[in-house]
Amino acid sequence: MSEHNDPYARSGQYIDIMIAGWWEHHGETLVEALGELPSDAGPVVDAGAGGGHGTRLVAAALPGARILAVEPSLPLRTVLLSRIAEDADLRDRVTVDGDDLLSAHLPDRIGGMVMANLIGHFSPHERDRLWEDLAPRLAPGAFILLNLAAPLKPERVERARMSEVRLGDRSYVGWAAAEPSGPERVNWHMTYEVRGDGRVLASDDVRYDWWTITEEALRAETSPHRLRAVPHGPSEAGLYKLLPEG
Repeated sequence: MSEHNDPYARSGQYIDIMIAGWWEHHGETLVEALGELPSDAGPVVDAGAGGGHGTRLVAAALPGARILAVEPSLPLRTVLLSRIAEDADLRDRVTVDGDDLLSAHLPDRIGGMVMANLIGHFSPHERDRLWEDLAPRLAPGAFILLNLAAPLKPERVERARMSEVRLGDRSYVGWAAAEPSGPERVNWHMTYEVRGDGRVLASDDVRYDWWTITEEALRAETSPHRLRAVPHGPSEAGLYKLLPEG
């Protein structure tokens, strides 16, 4: 997920408004999990922070906690920095790292991590590197909170409207479809439209690969790093806590 291969380079202008519904729908479940993190055990990392929906949620759920927001995409990080700068509380508590998670400047001890809508950007080899790096950094009682997004195995996803947001006189519509692109991958085809006056005023097409992973695979690859995957909340959320064994 380097700046040279940013899947959100063109779609970043739409992502923040279109992902808001996901956070509204699952936010309460995430807050419930975050409430189980230890207090004053180190900064909480919001990995793949995007425009900051999750960063604000972490800040509200954990008053006083220091937060490290990691976001390598330039357009998304621009929104993130603006959102933090306009809020006095966030300005005091949130630090932004512009590297990807494999290269980010993480502290030796962290009080927890949120990886929302992120894990599919990493190959199995990269995930193994992540678990090896992250497991020793988790403070006692801390965990990684992540979600597994459909499809969990390579399969065709029929084109469907994923989001529509109206701002002023214009509507922003997102369409999504996917095709298998390997034994553990799908290739997403996203179309973002700006509509007004009964017609499409602008359209952007984006394709990117997404690594699929099942619950069984998550358990198998995290276990060697002494991490235990525990489901959290309703199954539709696909949320898991990665807890250090023992």
